[in-house]
Amino acid sequence: MKTMEKHDKYPAHGGDCKQNNIRLDFSVNINPLGPPKSVLNALKNPASLLGKYPTPDQYALRKLLEAKRNIPMDRILIGNGASEIISILAGAIATRKLKNSSTENSGNILPVASVIAPTFSGYERALLAYGFDIKYFELTECYDFRFNESFIDRGIKDIDNLDLVILCNPNNPTGEAIPKTLIKKIADECQKRDIILAIDETFMGLVNNKSKYSCESILGKNKNLILIDAFTKLYAIPGVRLGYCATYNEELLKAISFIKPEWSVSTFAEAAGIAALSENSYIDEAITLIEKEKKYLLKELSSLGFCPQEGDAPFILFSIPQKYNAKTFYDKMIKDHGILLRNCSNFHGLDDHYFRIGIKKHEENVELMKALKNVSSYCSQGTRLQQ
Repeated sequence: MKTMEKHDKYPAHGGDCKQNNIRLDFSVNINPLGPPKSVLNALKNPASLLGKYPTPDQYALRKLLEAKRNIPMDRILIGNGASEIISILAGAIATRKLKNSSTENSGNILPVASVIAPTFSGYERALLAYGFDIKYFELTECYDFRFNESFIDRGIKDIDNLDLVILCNPNNPTGEAIPKTLIKKIADECQKRDIILAIDETFMGLVNNKSKYSCESILGKNKNLILIDAFTKLYAIPGVRLGYCATYNEELLKAISFIKPEWSVSTFAEAAGIAALSENSYIDEAITLIEKEKKYLLKELSSLGFCPQEGDAPFILFSIPQKYNAKTFYDKMIKDHGILLRNCSNFHGLDDHYFRIGIKKHEENVELMKALKNVSSYCSQGTRLQQ
């Protein structure tokens, strides 16, 4: 069985601030406005929640999500973050494959999944934990890592015994959002072949004009489609693990619910989620800020000779010149400036010259660019001295 590669030189995820002098964490991709006041107020008196068991089905939270997303509450399952949902979905699909193979007396019991690369490494971790054979649809650098319709052939039709397709929309770390028109074509092909299509929309809430990309409106028309989302990015509450999935596939929803641990959603998480769903102008303000600051950062990164990927997400993927020592670049941003970047070497298909930055408020972005200019100058001088 394939195992995940180790990249010990860099943290495996964003937000790993083990170094004591981190002042600005650009390695995380969350709402730059920080947690909304409604959530902070809901958790002002945490001691009052300690003695209460969590509600077993998060009825109140699902009822609010029903109104917010126009999805019936009985089609929604709440979990301990999107990561838990992804893991138990993999478990449910693997179990289904095992049962079907036993019934059909088939020797092929290994579940098969198709994912794009590069994408969120958590999919690979969850799939490998349940013994999946993972097929990768490689996004190429020469085409700016753009996703296209050829995925229907190479990522679905050409793969034998395919059970599960996972797409991150917009994709992490490339930032590109897949149009809903293409998602529908992929979903229709999956339905023809009885393949589950999981769309991870954890960044979608911070995308401008998200109705062009979200699968929300087509969810009820395809029982092989499952939407995954979370509160982490949209409401800047990574410390509160809260996510959910929605599908009109009753059998799949029951299977996922059966695997989900009891009491996995805390009283704190549910209270934060209920409060967060009252927010409206907060999200609009964040999207306006992100779009404005994205333009600034793309221009400034290009001026330094870096290669940024223009995308739809609240973060930017960029590469530094290959002649730079990537580890020196990363370390000096921390040691000299107290700024943490996300090195992307543990994303399938990327090397350590790729970095990802979350988009923050303007004054923080200005400070980031000053630091990048300083470190870039140092690395460039070091390269010339070696020649």
